[in-house]
Amino acid sequence: MTNTPYSGLERRLAAFLDSAPRLRALSKSAYQRANYLLGGWRRQRMRLHPGATIERIAGSRRDRRAGTRPEECFFGYFGMQPWSLDGSRQLFHRWRPPDARNVEICVRDRRSAAVRVIAESRAWNFQQGSMAQWLRLDGDESVLFNDAVGRTLVCRIVAADGHERVVPWPVQALHPGCGEALSINYRRLARLRPEYGYDVPADNFAPDLPLDRDGIWRFDLRSGESRLIVPLDRLLDIAPRPDMAGAEHKVNHAVYSPDGGEFVFMHRWQGARGRFSRLYVARADGEHLRLLLDDRLVSHYAWRDDATLLVWARTREQGDRYHLLDVSTGARSALGAGALDRFGDGHPSWSPDRRWIVTDTYPDRARMRKLFVYDTAAQQLIEVGAFHSPWRYDGPRRCDLHPRWSPDGRQVSIDSAHEGVRATYVVDVSRLL
Repeated sequence: MTNTPYSGLERRLAAFLDSAPRLRALSKSAYQRANYLLGGWRRQRMRLHPGATIERIAGSRRDRRAGTRPEECFFGYFGMQPWSLDGSRQLFHRWRPPDARNVEICVRDRRSAAVRVIAESRAWNFQQGSMAQWLRLDGDESVLFNDAVGRTLVCRIVAADGHERVVPWPVQALHPGCGEALSINYRRLARLRPEYGYDVPADNFAPDLPLDRDGIWRFDLRSGESRLIVPLDRLLDIAPRPDMAGAEHKVNHAVYSPDGGEFVFMHRWQGARGRFSRLYVARADGEHLRLLLDDRLVSHYAWRDDATLLVWARTREQGDRYHLLDVSTGARSALGAGALDRFGDGHPSWSPDRRWIVTDTYPDRARMRKLFVYDTAAQQLIEVGAFHSPWRYDGPRRCDLHPRWSPDGRQVSIDSAHEGVRATYVVDVSRLL
């Protein structure tokens, strides 16, 4: 398959503009459009490896003759699980543009293909949806998702029999034991990074909370009891930097370790010198907080095991690439050098047996998003497919692939707009593994 990744020089120029985020975004968009037009790219909707198959789970092709826009379907973020524990049901969101404010929370039966709408949510975005996910608590498998009830941001838990509970905290990360979760201020994100926030009225959060009252909360899913365990002002006191002064600060992307003993998260700030990112790890109670990465750029990450993290980040020694990071010692090494790093940042996840990595790319010159699996044992990269990304799905409304492994490690769930509208798909990769 033909690849058109951006060169090292192009990436260095992009990194040079880190100190001017708006100029960087405008320059990147203009450069991509110029490349696309001057290259005379033939619009190819999809390329798929002959050993893989694809099935559209939800969503319809765009019909330009229709008088209304078709429904848009997607699951949401990477690293989360759309499949139920036994793999028989699959979660997704459905949005009916252009007037719908709410998004529907849907469950599809894999055998009959029947779709059931279990609820609607006002607290959602195109990147992460409503954080909808399966919750196994007290022996029952329910669906958990964020919503705004009245003027309160909450998470709702809907059981198979329709019984519902509401907890007055929106979920950011669900503990593997399912009895507790982490929460962040999605109203602050709506102001500073709209594609990850909830722009709805809420009395239990504010977009400009003082730093000593904002950060990461830990709460109990049964009682709703909560505590602020990582306040933002605490992060500013750890190895303070001059570029923090006068900057806007936020936290995001908290993820528990597989055993739930620790969690990692990203601290980002933006000021006169542009955007900066740090990576931290802490115990589940917020104590023993440690700074892991502090070389300006941290992006996406995934736990391999309780001690090791795969992370796309910048380090002084090895530059921008995927790193394997020991969260106990801070030791790190490059992973997929000369293969994975050729295509830039992506959304990585480990297969259930921890041998394979699935990840994706942002659009290349031909506006194609790539899907890869990487064999860490054989150090072999396989391009599963490439999917066209229409210009109308750019910026905050972009449609990243966000690949996610099935529980048996034989399939990968993705969201894509290559057929002209946002839809969710399952790619069978079992023959490639």
